[in-house]
Amino acid sequence: MHTVYKPILTITGVGWTAVIIFLTAIDLLHDWVEVESERLNNPIWWALQEWGLWYIYTPILFLWLNKLSQQNKVCWRDYLVCCSALFVLSMSIQAGFDYLVYRDDIPYTLYYFAPLYPLVIYVCFMVWNKFIRIESNEENNSTAINQRLLVDLGGDKSFVQIKDIVHIVAAKNYVEIHTESHQYLKRATLSQFEAMLPTDMFMRTHRSYLVNLAYVERIITKASGNAIIKLSTGAQISLSKGYKKALKSRFDTLSQAA
Repeated sequence: MHTVYKPILTITGVGWTAVIIFLTAIDLLHDWVEVESERLNNPIWWALQEWGLWYIYTPILFLWLNKLSQQNKVCWRDYLVCCSALFVLSMSIQAGFDYLVYRDDIPYTLYYFAPLYPLVIYVCFMVWNKFIRIESNEENNSTAINQRLLVDLGGDKSFVQIKDIVHIVAAKNYVEIHTESHQYLKRATLSQFEAMLPTDMFMRTHRSYLVNLAYVERIITKASGNAIIKLSTGAQISLSKGYKKALKSRFDTLSQAA
């Protein structure tokens, strides 16, 4: 699966599943502690009924925002228009769905959800901005031309030349950047960092590794079909079966070009 879509689907699925489970638990707890006359008596699937469509809305919003962020000139008004468009779309679908399936009056649905949806869209925007956002093409090109990145070295900030990066390892919300002499940190997911690097220089070899092709010295295949990449620095990194064919194809292409 494309590296852009995987975090979108993962965050959407995990996030909304957690929200629905939480709301269901709160509803059950309320009915358990209240006297019978004060109980809500909602069906067990009520939270999924109310918020299940956001399994669809949220990836749509993330993809819209990513497409918008890659434009060279974008301002906060563009993001506001994007979020407003999703608000109108989601409210319209919810009102139609409730009317057709549950015979709820449209004004009641609008009154019920209108205060909640802007808050939900705002939270989704903040999640996108922190974990999913792809930098603009202008910024990507600037990074590639300048050939260096600002990274963390202990408590200090330091610049590292892209050509000097040997490999990168995922470390939760950070990446570990390895050169021949130092190890740096940068706050980003591996997918976000991959999008910032020149595609003709770096390649994913595993869900947790990126490698500078210039430092690849040897590929050692295991009986399982996975492999180990030995780098010219002496380091060894994993090569999963899913990336092995693409890596070999890349080297075949480079050999023909040479």
